[in-house]
Amino acid sequence: MAAAAVIASFLIPMLITVSVEPFLLAMAAPFVVGLLVIRRWVRIGIVWLGVVSLAVLLFSAPFLVDALGHPESLVDFLPLVVFSIASLIGAIAAVPAFRSLHDEPSDAARTVAIVGAAAILVASGVALVAFAGVESVDAQHGDTLLVAKDLKFQPEAIEAVAGIVSVHVTNEDNTRHTFTIKELGVDLSVPPESEQRVTFDAEPGTYAFICRPHAPDMSGELVVA
Repeated sequence: MAAAAVIASFLIPMLITVSVEPFLLAMAAPFVVGLLVIRRWVRIGIVWLGVVSLAVLLFSAPFLVDALGHPESLVDFLPLVVFSIASLIGAIAAVPAFRSLHDEPSDAARTVAIVGAAAILVASGVALVAFAGVESVDAQHGDTLLVAKDLKFQPEAIEAVAGIVSVHVTNEDNTRHTFTIKELGVDLSVPPESEQRVTFDAEPGTYAFICRPHAPDMSGELVVA
């Protein structure tokens, strides 16, 4: 059950965006293998799914910490909530499931499943409220304009005059982006289908900017003269 939920958490974003993401397919593959193995070799399948659940959860932890802090991005947040809860349940449940293959699910197992489902429902409510509360910021005269579309910055190179620089970012995607310049300490979060603005001080030079969730593919340069 937990493995199926994890697989769904990888497939749902692709269905929503009508796209194929090789990385997500690669993440789902070990869980599909585990479900196939468990049909013939139950103990091996249980151990496999438990180990894979724990390994994938630990591998994803740095990304999860940031992404789960932004419930306003529904396409990112909800699948990751399902993934996190299902992976955790899968890793924890592997040991007792291995020991009692032929027993009916225990009261503890049922309780864990109910708590997990309740947590997902609560997270869904939080995400909907956060998404509804997103407010866009209009561009002002003199702003450097940037658009995030199809997981790319348009244009990839922007210019500004040295001193106080203001960049206005329009996110046309249904996933969260950031406008991040590490050298200058700039890190603007741009929720899905919103417009945001950031002002900072920059000396003459060329600065690389990225979207943290989608780097290195989503990047560009700011030239300050």
